[in-house]
Amino acid sequence: SELDAILVPIIMMMLLFLMMMMGAMPQLQAVMEEKSMRIAEVIIGSVKPFDFMMGKLIGGVSVSLTAAGFYVLVAIVGLPQMGAGEYIPWNLLPWFFAYVVISIFMYGALLAALGSACNDLAEAQSITFPAMIPMMLPMFIAMPIIQNPESGFATAVSLFPPFTPLIMMMRQATPGGVPAWQPWVGLVGAILFTLFLVWVGGRVFRVAILLQGTPPKLKNFVRWAVRG
Repeated sequence: SELDAILVPIIMMMLLFLMMMMGAMPQLQAVMEEKSMRIAEVIIGSVKPFDFMMGKLIGGVSVSLTAAGFYVLVAIVGLPQMGAGEYIPWNLLPWFFAYVVISIFMYGALLAALGSACNDLAEAQSITFPAMIPMMLPMFIAMPIIQNPESGFATAVSLFPPFTPLIMMMRQATPGGVPAWQPWVGLVGAILFTLFLVWVGGRVFRVAILLQGTPPKLKNFVRWAVRG
């Protein structure tokens, strides 16, 4: 039906996007505030910078998983009461939670690294929107992908690691689904890309969290990522 074809994929994508905003986006401002208030310097005296960053990422994942579990539970209980129980995509729920974990680690590491380079609120605000662009782009191409989820464009975009969680989730929720191998290939690619971002983010975080007055410029990020 039209509800299956459009509404279910959109809801799944928007719920995943909400979890990403809830778990990953606060990392940037939280790290910036801890750096500007010199709280990070005290914490770094007790733990390694990478452990500090990983603790924040695990916290973001925990928040998102708790919220996702609540929303899913409400849907499981509420939709049958409204006579819409057949719209619950039971086979996609494990994929949904896997994408939540991957996306929070992926974008959370990036945003924590960016936040560690910011010295005040103005710098954090100036860098927030560019950091959100990879998360927002899938929403602008949602309808063409829903209309033709098996096209070459849809397949290529869903296998591009930064977009994999949102786009692949949306494609899997369409009535036709996707070939069985594509979600697994996309998942492996997203995991490898996430590990790379966590590694790079950790190197940037380790250097930038203790620097004061250095502006968050691209050349600085590249230098910190390369030199560590």
